[in-house]
Amino acid sequence: MCLTHSHGGLVTSERKIRRPVLVSHARYRWDPLRCQHQLVYPEGILILNASGAAIVQLCDGRSIDALVIALQAEYSEGKPAADVDEFIERLANKGLVRDAPDA
Repeated sequence: MCLTHSHGGLVTSERKIRRPVLVSHARYRWDPLRCQHQLVYPEGILILNASGAAIVQLCDGRSIDALVIALQAEYSEGKPAADVDEFIERLANKGLVRDAPDA
């Protein structure tokens, strides 16, 4: 569940992806020649900024809440929860992440 503010009250919304993991045909890599973080898949390459790369590298089946906590521990500035939700949703819409099965 994700809590968001709406007109002064809290509204709950169901997350599409709760425990993100890269699909089997996608992988993260660092390209030293181009100095780029990349998400590589058969149809192409998605160039990631440092924030996107940090999120993708944590898409290992942990919950989004745990992913956000890990990011906050690594980068003490800001509140990444909303950005993480949006980024994971965009990756899911491109077919690059899926929800990990419950353990």
